[in-house]
Amino acid sequence: MRAIWILALAALACETPSTEQSADLTVPVTVQPVGLGTIEEVVTSTGTLRPRQEAVVMTETRGYLSLPAIDGRQPSEGLQVSAGQVVARLENQELVVSARLESRQLAVKNARKMLDEKEVLVQRGLVTQLEVETARKDLADAQSDYDDAQVQLAKLAIQAPIAGVLSEFTDASEGAMVEQGEQICRIVDYGRVLVDLQIPNSQIRHIELGQSVRVVDYSYPDEVFDGEIAVIDPVVDATTRTFRAVAEVGNPQGLLRPGMFVKAEVVTEARVDVVLVPRELVLMRGNREVVFVEEEARAMMREIETGLEDEKYVEVVEGVEEGERLITSNYETLRSRTRVSVTGTEEGGGRGGPGGGGRGGGGRGRD
Repeated sequence: MRAIWILALAALACETPSTEQSADLTVPVTVQPVGLGTIEEVVTSTGTLRPRQEAVVMTETRGYLSLPAIDGRQPSEGLQVSAGQVVARLENQELVVSARLESRQLAVKNARKMLDEKEVLVQRGLVTQLEVETARKDLADAQSDYDDAQVQLAKLAIQAPIAGVLSEFTDASEGAMVEQGEQICRIVDYGRVLVDLQIPNSQIRHIELGQSVRVVDYSYPDEVFDGEIAVIDPVVDATTRTFRAVAEVGNPQGLLRPGMFVKAEVVTEARVDVVLVPRELVLMRGNREVVFVEEEARAMMREIETGLEDEKYVEVVEGVEEGERLITSNYETLRSRTRVSVTGTEEGGGRGGPGGGGRGGGGRGRD
């Protein structure tokens, strides 16, 4: 028994110096001031682009095709046109003759003159009110005939109903006879495009009209195109168990084209000027989330309450404040009040606030 006590005392004597040395150990660390920034929660989806609007331009009468220059260029696919701009003309002498535009215009002029005279004479009692009403009807009939003739002649000038880019332009040559109802071209508006997004059933409650959308096309990975949710289909797809949401996206440079496959992020929530800390600095101690801050050469463990998260940052609702010094190295094995030595200071955290920058977001919360 005495031998056992001697061994126990010897073992205790060996451990005591080691424990004291650990308590006195100074750990070198780097720090980073806590910063403010913007953090977002997003729902990520993919979809295929389609034009916001397009129009098929067809002939409304028959005639010989004429292709006048558009802004000094021969009309062809890819050419930008304005709404109302003439993209082609038809020559139809028979229609011009039958319209008798000049004679109908003269008939309007004469009918208006007759009505003016009758209205003066009725004041003098020289004609009846019935004669005035008859003259008024004659003017209306003459004006209607003239308007109808103008409508028929207007069919010879084929105009773009919307602004956009010419597509599928006719291969009929100058002077060729074209019949009524033939397609001359298609016009596609690229100024704004639409993308149909498939939103999982579990996420549809987060999607609202007007929410911001960021679109990235794989052909232009460094470009971000901004838009918003324009339509939310209330009916679920029975096959995919998803809802369709339509985003309208700005395309001022025309880089996006219908048919492109894109990635979209719907910003469902954004918080500005909130405390952000890098995700990797948040540790789990038991069931608590904690970070370490440096105070007077000591590592102080702080329990924190977190909010939104993305792939890089965590919003801290409570536990640390702007300007405090987060420990950013050798923090995994620290204990509260461990002595530390600051060997370097990194730039402040956060984005869109002190020490921050960038667009923020790309949230992980609702992929």
